[in-house]
Amino acid sequence: MKTIKKKDLNRRQFLKEATIGIAALSASGVIGKRIYAQTKAPIKIGVSISLTGSMAREGELEMGGYKLWGKIINERGCTFGEVAKLGCPGPGLLGRRVEFVVYDDKSDPSESNKLVRRLIVSDKVDLILGPYGSPASNAIAPLAEEYKMPIITPLANAPVIWEGKRREWFVGILPPAWKNLYGCLMIGKEKGAKTVAFIYSDTPFPIGASRPLIAKAKEMGMEVVLDEAYPKETADWEPIMSKAWSKRPDLILGGGYLPDAIGLMKAAKAVNATPKLFGFLVGPAIADFATSLKGDAAYVTGETFWEPFVKTPGNQEFYAAYIKEYNKQPSYHAAAGFAAGQILERAVKEVGNIEDKKALRDKLYSIKTTTIFGEYEVNPLGHPDSGWQIGKATNLIQWQKASGKKLLPNQVVIEGMVKEIVYPKESKTADVIYPFPGWGR
Repeated sequence: MKTIKKKDLNRRQFLKEATIGIAALSASGVIGKRIYAQTKAPIKIGVSISLTGSMAREGELEMGGYKLWGKIINERGCTFGEVAKLGCPGPGLLGRRVEFVVYDDKSDPSESNKLVRRLIVSDKVDLILGPYGSPASNAIAPLAEEYKMPIITPLANAPVIWEGKRREWFVGILPPAWKNLYGCLMIGKEKGAKTVAFIYSDTPFPIGASRPLIAKAKEMGMEVVLDEAYPKETADWEPIMSKAWSKRPDLILGGGYLPDAIGLMKAAKAVNATPKLFGFLVGPAIADFATSLKGDAAYVTGETFWEPFVKTPGNQEFYAAYIKEYNKQPSYHAAAGFAAGQILERAVKEVGNIEDKKALRDKLYSIKTTTIFGEYEVNPLGHPDSGWQIGKATNLIQWQKASGKKLLPNQVVIEGMVKEIVYPKESKTADVIYPFPGWGR
């Protein structure tokens, strides 16, 4: 049984490399004995992403996926899975080296807006890949429309971005946010849960994920004993967790991002909260959640959109390439970044150039494909919610004790635990452990 221990990225080195402006992923342009055509300029892809601030960890993981995609494109001219069927006329994309122009938005949506405008107007990048998170994505979406620049955003799904907006230049990879923890409600309903408390960050994505779910809980006949958004600046989650546990709910759901999920579970232990199920948004699926909480991460559930052991085209090759490049386990954030590159790769190859932005946009809105991340299909142009992802499924994971388990290929042990998909039925790798057995068990 292979055990993976925490190995932090060298953040100083990463930031130095990622924020220097133009980050060439193939410095020499020479791969083996093949040489890029001297007459072809590189393809510059702009990225404004969180490398510092509250969402730095998630942004760093996403950027790692982007960089790996670029490196592989520069080496062989294609990546893995379905898109490889279009051919690998490498090195580069259409025979041109891929370079990233990267800026740190400091986890500030207003900064992201300014930086993306700079990428388009001043840096004159050829293409854009999206930032991390719904707040930043919502802030830059109008720029895609204003400058008629097609943008793929991998890790955003708040309704405010697409619902009724008729976006014509902005597509997403994640399904609607309310689906993220829907599995918790379905499990609760099946197990006879009667009450649920929702505590979540007062920011667009957690709001968009939680409020429709609250309505669905009521439709299922559950009593919502608490519905409360806490300030996004929250650093001490004990008061809100204490308030939630005072209602003695069967389910405690919500959160926001990785710091929230870790903080809420530390608070839950501090107040000895023992609902029948914990479920949080971003956080539980990231290895940092388990390495930070250790055994206290056991039995927590959370959203996931990808795992190393899912059987999507090219996923095994992606996993191996990521391990080789970074010597650490990938999260769904990295896989989503890589998949965004694959979707861009397909669109560019099928159009045959990067200059016809309208043709690229039309392709992004019309293609149906499967990446290493799963299915890709968005609401078409003309739809009220155009650009919003409809093809991708959402899974629910639970950290379970690894002892006695027969591991799947690429299913790794972290702090004595493994992630298991417990919902939906067609994807699950293990039955959910319900109710929560208590701390230290």
